Amino acid sequence: MNVLHLLSWFPKPDDPTLGNFCIRQIESLPEDVHSVILSVYDDPELTQEMEVVTMEGTNYTHVQIHFRAPRFPVESLRRLWRKGRIYRWYQWGLDYVQKHYFTPDFIHLHVAYPLGRIALRWKRRYRLPYLLTEHWTIYQPQNDALLQGRLRRQVVRIGNHASAILPVSDDLRRNMERVGVHNRFQVIYNVVNTDRFTLSAPCQDRPKKQMLHISTLRDEAKNFSGLLRTLERLKDVRTDFELHVIHDYPAPDFEEYVRQHGLSEHVIFHGKQEPEGVADFFAKSDFFVLFSNFENLPCVIVESFASGVPVLSTDVGGVSEMVTPERGVLVRAGDEDALLEQLQYMLDHHGDFNGEAIRQYAVETFSMKRIGGQIYEQYLLIQNTPARSQSR
Repeated sequence: MNVLHLLSWFPKPDDPTLGNFCIRQIESLPEDVHSVILSVYDDPELTQEMEVVTMEGTNYTHVQIHFRAPRFPVESLRRLWRKGRIYRWYQWGLDYVQKHYFTPDFIHLHVAYPLGRIALRWKRRYRLPYLLTEHWTIYQPQNDALLQGRLRRQVVRIGNHASAILPVSDDLRRNMERVGVHNRFQVIYNVVNTDRFTLSAPCQDRPKKQMLHISTLRDEAKNFSGLLRTLERLKDVRTDFELHVIHDYPAPDFEEYVRQHGLSEHVIFHGKQEPEGVADFFAKSDFFVLFSNFENLPCVIVESFASGVPVLSTDVGGVSEMVTPERGVLVRAGDEDALLEQLQYMLDHHGDFNGEAIRQYAVETFSMKRIGGQIYEQYLLIQNTPARSQSR
């Protein structure tokens, strides 16, 4: 089975964690799936017009087409150039894959936009079907102002022409249908490496309870400022806690807020961490906390469960599909009073949760074997469906 993967979000040198959850799903696939990822992007460091770079993953090859875009004085002209040229570079990349690797049986598209436009074009031109895995929060009601006009029409068209759609939560499925995407859906959750994230015995003799937060710290989605305001109130009540923060991007404004509001002994920033380092932080944590305004199905919650660590989160997106009273506590988005109350509850009662049961749930629901098998079942359905019935 030969599968060409198109990732609308993929790791780049300047952003190595972008779309890493898409890579994890590919890594979960069985051995008899031959996977090639095709990516095209503008490399400002390139000295020639184009360069092909191939990277070998655990069970895939990543073919990267680097190109150098002319530096137009007017940015709008540059965008027009890139739009047309990127189509041609992806076409060149498809020819390269066919010459050096295989002719794909179908395409696995990860996130509808923007690369869904290429998948749709290839379906029409070559009768090459595509499967869509969707992670994007753009379908959430909070983002309706963003999903308008041409973008909305394109996203709906891409979704409706897929052979099937694999949203990462049932909430995402409902929201995709709400905006006009009507297709065959199969919810397949995000995946976690349960060999890396494992159960660890909590330390009983440390003076402060350990909370963990991992995110981009982009406040419109993650509402980290609301979490900090609540911790400022919490320290007036008790001081037996630390929040350890792992974040993908620099956070000077939040670091300054922590200094100015006397939180330096309670909030510790650790920056970006490698996956092994993230697993070590989970192993040391009493519970994980997320105060997001909107989400789909956060990978960090899946990783927390694989580590046997309970979760305190807002009830947004697909979070309630995972976080039940046996595995954590939910509060309403933006409700800082409720967050303060439940932070105190978790600080006192995190030990009441059964870490072994939480981890077992993760192994049965989110492990690489489980998720890879579910994706493979969808591949078989596409492979066994006549091309005529896949055309819409």
